[in-house]
Amino acid sequence: MPANPIIIFDIETGPLPRPELVIPPFDPSQVKLGNIKNPDLIAEKIQKAEENHVTDYIKNAALDALSGQVLCIGYKVPGEKARVLCADADGEKEMLVQWWKIVAGFERQPRLVGFNTKAFDLPFLYKRSWKHRVTPPYWLRHGRYWNDLILDLREIWQLGDNRAHGSLAAICRHLNLGEKSGSGADFSDLWLRDREAAIAYALQDVELTQKVHDVLCPELY
Repeated sequence: MPANPIIIFDIETGPLPRPELVIPPFDPSQVKLGNIKNPDLIAEKIQKAEENHVTDYIKNAALDALSGQVLCIGYKVPGEKARVLCADADGEKEMLVQWWKIVAGFERQPRLVGFNTKAFDLPFLYKRSWKHRVTPPYWLRHGRYWNDLILDLREIWQLGDNRAHGSLAAICRHLNLGEKSGSGADFSDLWLRDREAAIAYALQDVELTQKVHDVLCPELY
C-alpha cells in the first residue's frame, strides 16, 4: 500500500485591516507595575502604557484569529518546489478555498507537517475558514483531537516535555540547517513594504521546516 503523501506547510499572518479591528479601551488595571511603589513612577508607567495601547494591540493582533488574518500559506510536497498561496486580489476566503482543495485533492489523505501546527497554524486556519464559511476537510479532526496524520515538529522536538523551548529558528541553528532570514513578528510589515521579500521569507520557512522534518522523522520517507 502506498504511503500517505506529505505536505510541509506554514502560514504567515497579519492584523486585520484597521477599519475591521475592534480595539478594546485602555484598562489601567491591566498595567503590570511589579514592585513599583512611587506614585509618580506608577503614573508614568500607566501613561506610557496608554500611549502605546493601540500600537501594542495592532502588533499582537496577528496572533489571534479574531483580530488577525492569513496573509499567505506556504507549502511543499517533497520532490517539488515550495509554493505560496497569497490573499491578494481574491482575498483570504478564496485562498482558504484553494488551500483546502489542495489538502483534499490527493488520492490518499496527506500527512500535514508543520512547526507549532496544532497550537497555531491549524486552529488559525480553521477559525478564519469558519469566518468565511469555508469547510476544511472532515478528516482533519476527530472530536477534540487532531488526526494522527497531523505532524507537529515542535511537539516531536519536545519529546513529551511541554516545558521544552525552541523556535524554528533556534532548532534550525542547533541542527546546522541554516538561518531564518527574518522574524514572523515582522512579516505583516514586510508584506506591505516588499511583497517579493515577504514571499521569499514564506518560502524559506517551508524549506527550513522540511529540513527539520527530514532530521526528526527520516523514517516517514
